[in-house]
Amino acid sequence: MIRHCLFAFILLVPSSLVLAEEEAPEPLAIDEVLALGPLPVDVEMMDKAGHADDLRRALVGQLGDGALPRAGQPVTAFGQTREWQSVSPGTLDSERALQLWWFQLEADRFVRGHLELEGLSNAAVFVDGRKIEGGDKGHALDLRNGSHPVWIVHDGPAEESEPALAWQGSAEQDRVVAHIRPERRVSAQRLTNAETVSDLAISPDGRYLALAYERRDETADTDIRRLEIRDLQTDRIVRQWTADRPAALAWSPDGSKLAVQTGDSLWLHDRDSGRARALLLEHEGIGSWRWHPDSRSILFSWVKKDDADTEKRRRLRALEDRWAGFRDVSQIYQVDIDSGIVRALTAEERSVNLHDVADRRVLLSHSVIDYDEPPHGLTRVFELDLEDGQKREIARLRQFNDIRYADEGYWLLAGPGLSIGDGDTTPEDVTPNDYDTQLYRLSTDGTEAASLSRDFDPAFSGIERLADGNLLLSAVSGEESVLVHFDRDADSLAIVDSGVAVMESFVASRTSPPTVVVRGSDADAPQRVHRVGLDGDNEVLVDSRESAYADVVLGEVRDWTFTNADDVEIDGRYYLPPDFDPEQQYPLIVYYYGGTMPVNRQFTGRYPFNLWAANGYVIYVVQPRGAIGYGQDFSARHVNAWGEYAADDIIEGTQKFVEAHEFVDGERIGNIGASYGGFMTMYLATRTDLFAASISHAGISALTSYWGEGWWGYSYSGIASQGSFPWNNRELYVEQSPVYSADKVNTPLLLLHGEADTNVPVGESDNMFTALKLLGREVEMVEFPGEDHWILDREKRYVWWDSILAWYDKWLKDEPEWWEHLYSESSDS
Repeated sequence: MIRHCLFAFILLVPSSLVLAEEEAPEPLAIDEVLALGPLPVDVEMMDKAGHADDLRRALVGQLGDGALPRAGQPVTAFGQTREWQSVSPGTLDSERALQLWWFQLEADRFVRGHLELEGLSNAAVFVDGRKIEGGDKGHALDLRNGSHPVWIVHDGPAEESEPALAWQGSAEQDRVVAHIRPERRVSAQRLTNAETVSDLAISPDGRYLALAYERRDETADTDIRRLEIRDLQTDRIVRQWTADRPAALAWSPDGSKLAVQTGDSLWLHDRDSGRARALLLEHEGIGSWRWHPDSRSILFSWVKKDDADTEKRRRLRALEDRWAGFRDVSQIYQVDIDSGIVRALTAEERSVNLHDVADRRVLLSHSVIDYDEPPHGLTRVFELDLEDGQKREIARLRQFNDIRYADEGYWLLAGPGLSIGDGDTTPEDVTPNDYDTQLYRLSTDGTEAASLSRDFDPAFSGIERLADGNLLLSAVSGEESVLVHFDRDADSLAIVDSGVAVMESFVASRTSPPTVVVRGSDADAPQRVHRVGLDGDNEVLVDSRESAYADVVLGEVRDWTFTNADDVEIDGRYYLPPDFDPEQQYPLIVYYYGGTMPVNRQFTGRYPFNLWAANGYVIYVVQPRGAIGYGQDFSARHVNAWGEYAADDIIEGTQKFVEAHEFVDGERIGNIGASYGGFMTMYLATRTDLFAASISHAGISALTSYWGEGWWGYSYSGIASQGSFPWNNRELYVEQSPVYSADKVNTPLLLLHGEADTNVPVGESDNMFTALKLLGREVEMVEFPGEDHWILDREKRYVWWDSILAWYDKWLKDEPEWWEHLYSESSDS
């Protein structure tokens, strides 16, 4: 494989900066930096006053936030203006004054070495936003493949030697390029720390938009959160303040107040005066809530924690009793806005969910323990009269997602297998996938449900009732998450152009037509917030590309579909490295869905395809049969199949993709999946030797143990294996379980798992790890202490992502050094 630098401009740097491959590692002199200074700061006074280190860190944090510096760019401080200048370190004059240097180190693989500084007074070095302490050999750096901004704050030249900078690699392969151009590749820190909008709320008249922002400052090692209220008529920010991350926010129906939940408190912010007051202060366990339509009260759920003594023994009352918080009970309460008086509305045996409020009626539900039929649970939907406290049961449903009031009856989201509905469009001998959620009109008495989406392929995930009685819904449509408008008079569904491929959330005003605001992203574009009109109008309100990714160079994302052997079109897309050269050959990583959700076109997430592409890989995302959002016939191929159809599509798709793209090295293909996708990785390893390296995160190796031990295993299997159990379908539970065919595995396999995973217990990876170790196969297993089904801790996530790329570097690029650094034989890590 030919190794090449990321950006075309790097190929043009002076030959003196790049060492020949066959030479021993000579120090790389860094001959050019961008310099800002001298700054109008008395360094002697700063040192005497204290906090000098904090001030240096703050300087990097302020000037390093956002776009990277450029030559000629001015900075004004204390009435004096300085410009960033391109200089040689050796030309630093003798004045003792605070100065800032910046440059980038570019690595096209994992490298280790030292940044050597000479002749600088009180130099503080920051790389990727973090301070690096110096040692005998300089500042030790372990650099991932990618772009690494370097900031050096110093007080001018030291007396003993001339200022100089150099990179000293630890071994022959530890080579970098130094440059001062602002272009950079995307990094793990950029993907996790960039400012995004975490929540939205729009006033009923559509004029005011509340936005909750959050980001992380790597230099200060702190999270920064703020709330703002924006006037959409004037595009002015009328109020802005810092706050904890809100759990939820919503305007009162009359538009006079914004309710904001932070932690266990619910605050009311007056729109006109700007005053804030606590409506519920430190009420531990408050959950979801809704304004009453009259704006005089808020209905909310409140959890009562179980305090039973289970220290010495614990009898499981039900399968659900394994779930964290099962014995905690959440009831519905109402708080009066003026007085702050709270009253309880329900006192059920099980936790109650709040769905909708209409004048004196409240729409509620709670779960009933009932294992008689798949998916081995029951939802009781009922109504509460706020005036007399009377309750009326509406229905008991095995398929249930959400419900709202209609003019007559109710709007219901539920699976196609709903017994009182007509949503199933599959042939008689095919079992529908009940994750393929449909829209129904449920009768007032709850006995009949008429499907409104039988001929509509997208699968619904959320629903809101508009002021005119129509609906806005979120839906999975292939690789996209879309906004759907339902016209009740025409009984018609139409996808609205939201301006983003993957909609994260939406809010709508109470006007007719409504003003709609969405937030979301695209495969090749980070988060944006759009104002959307049902007539096709569209305006960008917030674009994080401008604020957080201005200098980031991304690769191209292209669609690619194929028709499989059964004449079914299989959707997909692929990501190219930022410096893509069609004359080169690249290793390939293949990714596929977990659960039944297709892999959407979100910009980032748990599996950052843009980051993988920036590390020199082509990424092929394939959507095999079984995924929702492509119609019921397609999604039904998930039921009682456990990889049968999906494996065929992944293998065939990978083979055809390689055949169709000469820039892919067919001998260097990796594959990866998580949860059900992790199961697919293990299963594929028993079916084919197509892949040169495989990764399974939280994968299932034995269907029976997952079914019985996973907290949700029995209920997920109630849909994915509907009607099949270990005692009546032994062939499914054994033949489709990868561990029973472990002797067929020849591919190097990395097993990743959260040590506290309750969905897919870590024993599922233990099974396969044990089998392959005894068989003498190439296998590694990495656990993440305290982490559940996903790796959510920020620092552990970085290690998780590093482990994925290091594994592929080892097997697909013949570069084992990163993996060996992370997991050396002498280390206990």
